[in-house]
Amino acid sequence: MSARTTGLDARQREAVQAPGGPLLILAGAGSGKTRVLTERAATLARAIQDTAAVLAITFTNAAAEELRARLARLLGDGAHERVTVGTFHAICHRMVRAHPEQIGRSPQFTIYDADQSRRVIAAVLKEAQLGETLTARLVADQITRAKAHLVDPAGYAALAASHRARQVAEAYARYEQTLEDSDALDFDDLLGAAVALLDNDPGLARRYRARWAAVLVDEYQDTNPAQEAWLTRLGGAVPNLTVVGDPLQAIYRFRGADVGNILGFKARFPGTRVVALGRNYRSTAAIVGAAARLGAHDEGDQRVAMWTDAPSGAAVAVSAHDDEHHEARQAAVWCAALLERGTRSGEVAVLIRTRAQGRPIEDSLLLAGVAYRLLGAQGLWETAAVRDLVACLTLLCNPRDQLALGRALATQPGVGTVAIARVLGAAVDHDGDLLATCAQAHAVPRLAGAQRLGVEAFGRSLSELATGLGQRGLAATAAQTVVATGLAQRLAAQGTEHAHEQLAALRRVCRAACRYEREAQPATLTEFLAAGALAGDHDQTNDQRVTLCTLHAAKGAEWDHVRIVGLCEGLLPHHRALEDGHVDEERRLAYVGMTRARRELCLTWPRRHRGNRTRVSRFVGEAGLAPAAPAAHDVGVDVDERRAA
Repeated sequence: MSARTTGLDARQREAVQAPGGPLLILAGAGSGKTRVLTERAATLARAIQDTAAVLAITFTNAAAEELRARLARLLGDGAHERVTVGTFHAICHRMVRAHPEQIGRSPQFTIYDADQSRRVIAAVLKEAQLGETLTARLVADQITRAKAHLVDPAGYAALAASHRARQVAEAYARYEQTLEDSDALDFDDLLGAAVALLDNDPGLARRYRARWAAVLVDEYQDTNPAQEAWLTRLGGAVPNLTVVGDPLQAIYRFRGADVGNILGFKARFPGTRVVALGRNYRSTAAIVGAAARLGAHDEGDQRVAMWTDAPSGAAVAVSAHDDEHHEARQAAVWCAALLERGTRSGEVAVLIRTRAQGRPIEDSLLLAGVAYRLLGAQGLWETAAVRDLVACLTLLCNPRDQLALGRALATQPGVGTVAIARVLGAAVDHDGDLLATCAQAHAVPRLAGAQRLGVEAFGRSLSELATGLGQRGLAATAAQTVVATGLAQRLAAQGTEHAHEQLAALRRVCRAACRYEREAQPATLTEFLAAGALAGDHDQTNDQRVTLCTLHAAKGAEWDHVRIVGLCEGLLPHHRALEDGHVDEERRLAYVGMTRARRELCLTWPRRHRGNRTRVSRFVGEAGLAPAAPAAHDVGVDVDERRAA
């Protein structure tokens, strides 16, 4: 096996050229893992004969796009035929969409995102009168964890040991029934359904193994048990499986990720070759040294010894502030000073542990006149008007979707929750066809005159659009639905700035539909809506503004100048982690934040938070750092603070 190894160091070259079979690449922060993953995928693709291909799996759409672009440069125009690239959810969606009948759905099934799932759960709790003791968020978290471990409602009920757990089990069962009635799956179902397909149809499993002769997985430390189960079934007993990850960057336990997957990889696959990439090419020696000292306190047994031969650079700065408001003002002053010195705003980031910490910082940045972006903020497909349009479009291809009907009908003047409930109740007489029920609203019991006319007009308009769906085309359907449902007219009549923003979002979706129709195959409405649902992460890397984001959202990004605020006990490590005994993951979260910085790293903490005295985070000491005098650009620090520092 040969590879283009120009520019690779010895360890990277070893990882790229390793023979087939199970391969574990332990890639430390800034070690060039994306380059290695790309070269490895290209090398495997060149070696594979016949019609088989390589499957490369990432965790975000942005990472998948970057990998596709790099592979296209290495393999040429035929890259997409030789390497399939996608996220876990995207690949599993394709698999399930190709065989929906085997998991009890139609080819037009809907995908519910996290917000839609919580809405369904909230309705379930209200109907079952469980809303006084359970919240939709709590139940959603429990269901996500259960599905991450492939535990169905019956299995959850069997494990329920308390009254509250039995209530969650009841809500889980009702939620699953609602999904089935609506011909829908949620995000977590895509993984579980793909596992079930491979389990229940050995012939299908053999065909997929033959189709993908080699599998590569990025950020393997973030996989959950369901993802691991799917990979195991896809690869077989002795898989040609390459996994890349870093146990020190395992920070998604709350999403169901299990760091044990990467720690136990060698034990599950005897004969695994392990290659460690420890050289950091991203950061200065001062930053690498501090992060390495912090990481050395991790209890895991597969740490990568991180090192660099880069210049030392500026020392890592640590400073204390009176409270979170003063800390926020100083963060804004720091950003403004960097910009005044000519630093590009896109190379500056302020990182926080919780979203609540961002509020005073946002206020301070606005007062300082510093333009910023909130990474992980609401994306196009999450705006209210777009969700309204998506609900209407969903009904055109899946008229059984109860959640979509509820949202779509709520956009119509004079139609309230009572009328919607009556329509849903009457749909039983139409075999669950909600559009047919709306179009014949005169037969819905106890539906008032004005409401009946509005529901009927809505149902007939969408029924006509659904009838000509195949002939009209995707872009035309989206545009006509905006008009037929009155979404655009009502927003235009409001005339507010918010309404104009919502109208602009609708236009963007219509343009996206036009682009999708030109480029995608097949360009069906069902596939377009699925693509929108799966577009969970929003790539804003070219946005030239100062970045404000949580440490979790910062994973995978990097900046020249990084400031981490709130490094005190109770914030980082967070008080919940201290109570639950998960300080190790908080340490890894701080490590991830520190390794985002290329040239300058500043750590700050408030002596008081919400009026309560705090202590500096233990992670500052573990990194071998101590508070020092404020940097020259920390103007405005008072005399008492300088003395204390």
